[in-house]
Amino acid sequence: MTDYTVTVEGREFRVSIGADDVVQVREAEGPVQVRTVGNHRFSVMIGPSTYHVVAARQDGQYLLMLDGKHLAASVESERDKLLRTYAREGGGAHHRTEIHAPMPALVVHVEVAVGDEVKPGQGLVILEAMKMENEIKAHQSGIVKEIHVEKGETVEKGALLILLE
Repeated sequence: MTDYTVTVEGREFRVSIGADDVVQVREAEGPVQVRTVGNHRFSVMIGPSTYHVVAARQDGQYLLMLDGKHLAASVESERDKLLRTYAREGGGAHHRTEIHAPMPALVVHVEVAVGDEVKPGQGLVILEAMKMENEIKAHQSGIVKEIHVEKGETVEKGALLILLE
């Protein structure tokens, strides 16, 4: 069995995947079943409810479309989570998080300023790509140290948007 921490919109879930690809989500409200129904498409059943999910991996995170709603998710193995925790506790150095553009886009709005304190799930930047607006959100708490974009600017995939500390 392999254990992961999955963070969606600032909410953490502990997920285990068994050898037979059975998925267990400890924080779910009922039993969870995940079926692959196509390329990057999944059917997720939580108790009596069924959700249709499209998932794509970009720049170390997952972009999800859940019943028409766009979400960002991060997946971290329990081993990597422990290593990150020990590294943060050991050196006393500040932990810096870079927020990158998941796709080429136009910056529609910057929702924070340097010095702002942000919480997980809080909006940072709104990008427009293919006539759809995508809100880029913080995955963890922090303070905005640097903003590398401004409204009206076009950014490439992977461009540094914001630096949190």
